[in-house]
Amino acid sequence: MVDLLPGGTQPWHRLDPSIAHHFSQLQLKRCLEDRNPLLPVMEDKHRSRELVAGKGVAALTELYHWSSESTKLPWKNLPKRCVIKTNHWSGESLFIMDNDDLPLDDTPRAFRPWARQKNGYRVIRNGRDQYGIPWPKWRIERNLRRCLAKVFPVQLEWGAANINPKGVMVEELLVDNNRLPNDWKVHVFHGKAGFIQYDTGRLDTHYQAIYDLNGQRIEQTNSLWNPGDLPEHLDAVLDSTLRTSLVSTAERLAEDIDYTRVDMFLVGSTWYFGEFTNYHNSCHPQSIEWEELGGRLWSGQEKPAPNEGA
Repeated sequence: MVDLLPGGTQPWHRLDPSIAHHFSQLQLKRCLEDRNPLLPVMEDKHRSRELVAGKGVAALTELYHWSSESTKLPWKNLPKRCVIKTNHWSGESLFIMDNDDLPLDDTPRAFRPWARQKNGYRVIRNGRDQYGIPWPKWRIERNLRRCLAKVFPVQLEWGAANINPKGVMVEELLVDNNRLPNDWKVHVFHGKAGFIQYDTGRLDTHYQAIYDLNGQRIEQTNSLWNPGDLPEHLDAVLDSTLRTSLVSTAERLAEDIDYTRVDMFLVGSTWYFGEFTNYHNSCHPQSIEWEELGGRLWSGQEKPAPNEGA
C-alpha cells in the first residue's frame, strides 16, 4: 500500500498532515518516534505486573504460572477457572478456562464451528470452546507454542513488538456474580485522566461508550462501536466514589508516561488492574469527537475537566 508506514499493516497506518492534531495521528507519531523503554515493559502483560505492584494502588489477579522456556502447563495444579495467555499478544492465544460446576452466565455457547466471525477469546468448557470446537490440552499448548514463534504482526507498534522475553502465563479469572466483569478503560494524558471508556458484552454483543470524568457520556457522531443501552451518565452503573477511585488509580499507574490507556476491572468494590494499552486499537481513527478531544489532551491544548466527585 502506497505511503504505508514501515511496519504498518492496515490502510490507516499512514500519516495525514491535514489531521496531524488527531488522536490516531499522534499515536502513529509515537509508533515512529517514541522509544521510551517503559513502553515494552508496560505492554508486557507479565512485567507490567511488577510495575503495578510497586505503585500499590490497584489489585492484581493471582498469577498461577509463568514460563518463558516452555508452553507445557501444570494442568493438575491449575484451578477450574483461570486465564491462559501469552504476555505479548492479546486475542491470538487467550483461553478462558470455565470448568466450574456452573458455566459463566454471560457466555453464549452454541455449536457453530462453521461461523465465519468468531470471538478471539476462547472460552473452554469440558474441552470445547463456545462454538463447539474441540480444544484438548495438547492443542492449547500447541497454539501457545505457535503464537510465541510468530513475529508480532504489527511491527509498527514498537513497544508491543519488542517485548522480551515472550512467555506463557496463567492467572486468576475474575468473576463477579458468575459473570465476567465489564471493561473499564481510562485514557490518561501526562498523568491526568482525560476520559473513561466503558465496554460491555465482550463475548456477546459488544457495546462501547466514552464519558467525561464527571460521568457524562460524550456523544460520538461516527463511533466505531454501538453504545447500545449504555447509560447517559455513569452514576446509573457506577457509584461516584468508585468512579473517583478509578480515575485516581489510573492516574497513579500512568504517571510516568505521556499517554496510555489503563484497563481495569471492578469486582465488588475492588479495582483490579487489567493491562496497559499504548497503541489503542492499533491506531485506528476513532469518532471525530474522540479524535479532537484526545488530540487536544495529548498535545496539552486542553486540560481534563475536574472530577466533581473527587
